[in-house]
Amino acid sequence: MTERRLSVWPPLPPNVYERPVPAELPYPLGSHGAGLFARARHALFHGVRNLGLIPGDQVLVPAYHHGSEVEALIRADLEPRFYEAGERLEPDPEELASLVGSRVRALHLTHYLGFPQDVARWRRWADDHGLLLIEDAAQAWLADSDGAPAGSAGDIALVCYYKTVGVPEGAALVTRELVPPPSLDDRRGLWQVVRRHGAWVAARSAVANGLSRSLQGRGNPAPEREWALGDPDAGVWRTVPWLLPRLCDPGIAARRRANYRMLLEALGPECVPTPFERVPSGASPFAFPVETDDKAELLRRLASRGIEGLDFWSVPHPTLPANEFPGARSRRERTVGLPVHQELRPKDLEHIADAVQPRRARGAPALRIERDARIPDVDADWSLLSENAGNLFSTPEWLATWWRHYGSGQPIILRLYRPGGELTAIVPLCRGRIGPLRTLRFAGYGPSDELGPICRPADAPVVARALRDGLRRGAAGEWDLLVAERLSIDRTWSGLLGGSVLQRESSPVLERRGRTFEEVLAERSGNFRNQVRRRARKLEQERGISYRLADDPARLEEDLERLFGLHSARWGSASTAFSPRRRAFHREFAARALERDWLRFWLAEVEDRPVAALLGYRFAGSEFYYQSGRDPAWDRYAVGFVLLAHSVRTAIDEGVSEYRFLRGDEPYKLRFADRDPGLETFVTSRGAALGEAVSLAAPIVERPAARRWVARLAGTDPT
Repeated sequence: MTERRLSVWPPLPPNVYERPVPAELPYPLGSHGAGLFARARHALFHGVRNLGLIPGDQVLVPAYHHGSEVEALIRADLEPRFYEAGERLEPDPEELASLVGSRVRALHLTHYLGFPQDVARWRRWADDHGLLLIEDAAQAWLADSDGAPAGSAGDIALVCYYKTVGVPEGAALVTRELVPPPSLDDRRGLWQVVRRHGAWVAARSAVANGLSRSLQGRGNPAPEREWALGDPDAGVWRTVPWLLPRLCDPGIAARRRANYRMLLEALGPECVPTPFERVPSGASPFAFPVETDDKAELLRRLASRGIEGLDFWSVPHPTLPANEFPGARSRRERTVGLPVHQELRPKDLEHIADAVQPRRARGAPALRIERDARIPDVDADWSLLSENAGNLFSTPEWLATWWRHYGSGQPIILRLYRPGGELTAIVPLCRGRIGPLRTLRFAGYGPSDELGPICRPADAPVVARALRDGLRRGAAGEWDLLVAERLSIDRTWSGLLGGSVLQRESSPVLERRGRTFEEVLAERSGNFRNQVRRRARKLEQERGISYRLADDPARLEEDLERLFGLHSARWGSASTAFSPRRRAFHREFAARALERDWLRFWLAEVEDRPVAALLGYRFAGSEFYYQSGRDPAWDRYAVGFVLLAHSVRTAIDEGVSEYRFLRGDEPYKLRFADRDPGLETFVTSRGAALGEAVSLAAPIVERPAARRWVARLAGTDPT
């Protein structure tokens, strides 16, 4: 019996019925111009009919296509005019220009496999040539390009939800003015929902796979069935709009990127067609493409291991003169898609990689692990890794200070080396217990904002692979549960290490991207711009406020006491950020940070009297806003907001790459920020029965009270 069944199509997890609807839904859910359709081809059919096109108008369509989009255009009485995308699957402006004629009215642009195109460029190109832009993001829901969501720039755009989450159908037509979608189908599609649940179970159990094989079977249908438009007025099943928002996990795209990177690390970029040999930060991969000279053999081998490979776009729409487009023809003949969806576990990805290329051919993990029992105050190699990771809270200075104030026993420091002896990663751990369970935690928990393995982002997959194997083999000694607190969602450690997520938190960031502070303000609302300027001007004119950087070692102790006092005056006992124990920690680290020119500690003063203070750090080209305080008597002047704006302005003027507001979703942070990569806390077990139960509790039990109980097992922050 095949041990499990894995598909490109994401299954439906059983905990969906307990999940709450998020306060904010990802684009385009909830958008005014987004209508819900059963399939993207139906959305395209209705979308082009509402663009003012007339029968016989032409649309520039990529020769490398699925076929259903071409059929939808033809059924809408339009004529496709095909273009050959370049090596990186981008349109060639010269080729497009040669095809533009009096009947050409639109450009169809495809975001292939969830990898976003430079849509701003093609928006400008279409505008310059007087063409409409049809943005095909059917495979790219949750992807973005320079912060703009895929599907947000076209005159119409298409998004397929069922290719990203486990709903059986559902797609969006995004337009400037809503095109009313068909009425919901009162049938609930329960059989298809059961099949999607069956796929989740079959991926985890050989027995369940055997019992549920009759429930599976999307497979690779005949091309003509795949092209068929069907009934474009068919409403989506009533179950879908109920399920869909409950599946909107903010970590989905990051998890897919993590899975993609694990396969890329295991198989090597040489097996992947251009432009998919690296994963941009904004991608939301639909599948992992591999090139092969024998598709039939690879698909057979995958099927024998319980993996449903995707015979990716093997046959074009019959209206395409295939021989005139050799690039598209080659891709059709050689590309197979592998699963990368968010429900896969590391062992599933190892199984997929081994089916494509056996482990003996790929070799063992290339990293050697050595164990140390101290955190040095100074370590040049460690410092370089921290700088490459861009994380102040991973530096030896921060962690050595933390250990002196919070540590007990001996730390467990794992150093991972490449065969040539190059230090690739450091994993700082410490022991603990949760009842009878022996735990490992990342050193720094409590006052730190971001924890985790210390390495370059590009090395995360190989580091995770070696760390998983090393921990299983006892590199950190005996343990039952790894409690991983506040790791970057962007870095996708929960996916790379196979963790069950307990909690996600905001961590907003303002990226400079070459902009001045005034240019940043120009992109915000008029009300926000006025607040920033008017409040600062009012304080300067009426009270003569001044800003002082606390960079005098002789005054640092006194300035910190002022910060502690202002924070306490604002928050009182509601905050433990500067409890007595933490004050001692911050005194020591601030002095060390000042020596290294990391400290960015601002005070706002009126007649030499501090009315607000902001403790921050600058490290590896980023500014970190750590904590603040203010005198409540000055709240009518918004002194805290004014000081923060001054800190942001100064950091941007001095060339930082980003301003990080750190943990918390307070509105004042979100108004400045461009994006929110987020932090997550997760657990993974070594295999003890109770450890497995705790690890499995998060994805299976979703009621908020139960999740809080599971989270409390991880212990509380030290104060």
